[in-house]
Amino acid sequence: MKKYTIFLYLAFAFSAASVSAQPSDYAQFEGKKVSKIVVVGNDKTRDIVILREMKTRVGDRFSAERIEQDRKRIQNLLLFTRVEIYAARSGDDQVGLIIIVSERWHFFPYPLLFLNERSWDKWSYGVGVLHNNIRGLNNKLLAELWFGYNPGGQFSYVNPWFGGDRHYYYKASVYSMVMKSKTLQYLPRFDEQYTGFSYTFGKRWGYHTYATMMLGYDYIRYPEEYRFLQPSQKGYQHAPMFGVGFRYDTRDLYEYPRSGWFIDLYAKETTYPKQMDYLLFGADVRRYVRIYKNIALALRGAVDLSRGKVPVFSRFFLGYRERIRGQFFTQREGDNRAIGSMELRFPLLPIRYIDMDYGGSVLGHYAQNLPFGVSAGLFVDAGAVWFQNGWSMEPSYLTGFGGGLHFHVPYADVLRVEYAFDPKFNGQVIIDIGVAF
Repeated sequence: MKKYTIFLYLAFAFSAASVSAQPSDYAQFEGKKVSKIVVVGNDKTRDIVILREMKTRVGDRFSAERIEQDRKRIQNLLLFTRVEIYAARSGDDQVGLIIIVSERWHFFPYPLLFLNERSWDKWSYGVGVLHNNIRGLNNKLLAELWFGYNPGGQFSYVNPWFGGDRHYYYKASVYSMVMKSKTLQYLPRFDEQYTGFSYTFGKRWGYHTYATMMLGYDYIRYPEEYRFLQPSQKGYQHAPMFGVGFRYDTRDLYEYPRSGWFIDLYAKETTYPKQMDYLLFGADVRRYVRIYKNIALALRGAVDLSRGKVPVFSRFFLGYRERIRGQFFTQREGDNRAIGSMELRFPLLPIRYIDMDYGGSVLGHYAQNLPFGVSAGLFVDAGAVWFQNGWSMEPSYLTGFGGGLHFHVPYADVLRVEYAFDPKFNGQVIIDIGVAF
């Protein structure tokens, strides 16, 4: 962000502006009437995308608490590396707002290199193209092709807002991929081939509440020797799905929450005449409580349940995507699952923003205002899986505890390096990307 640009807006955007303020100085403007809102730094993103995330409108009374909530909602668009809101006096009883954003790099082809099942010995590689801000409206287009472990490809498009004030959204995806079967009953693991599509249509009420309907279809193929695992008793299976979902989300920052609620409910029915008919449903409830300043307690309880005969390819697992730290590589299988976690989070080095555009790099302003910082966490995890008929692979209940460092870095958001113990105090090092929950 060029300093002279900020200065010009501070000086001229508000005709009578005489005082500008950072968040720490907001108290002097409390209760004053908001006369103007100006957005700076959004070279690609349209103003409306930013302004529609704000509860504060022109004509409202200034509220420091609400302004900070607005800033975090804009940050949660994941379009910007940094968002700041400044206040400037524009009259005896009026205040103007200046929103200063630093955009992320929005379009690029990129090499793919990623982990499968959160395991460092299961790599995939390939190429992808991402546009995360089409027409400056936060629409996202993704196309990827990868090889190595679980090879495949996908194409998806997301429109997070259409229909004006009705605020509808949708996501459409098509894909084809090979996945190693996760079932623990039959070894070695065999290839499951998936070709299909999914479509999600939803509506957002206000700023925090979402309701969705989901349609999907999978064509699943198994090797001939494992055809008996398919409900069709053939080497292939048609699996159409219909589902509904509900989400309530008041997290302050998606990348590293310290306050708010996250409640996600779903139900998905998969049925094919004379072959299968089963229901999967569940809830994921998370609570984040700020104890003191940036010290926070994060709590999670999640459950996935089923009704009907669930085929191998739709069972629930621990030890793949969902893992228990302390028994990170221990795998369990069932058609029901429950998870509980608690984590105390506290900052060590507060997030600072740096510029890496030294000498004029090809990234330009996309290399500016990049966040870096360090937090730490102490955690306890627990989880269990079981079958409807009561049969399980013993033991089906896993627990662990430990602590670690959380590095706040650009684009990846969080890199975690943790050390965890199982109940017998056997330790393990965990390196993972993204906040735990």
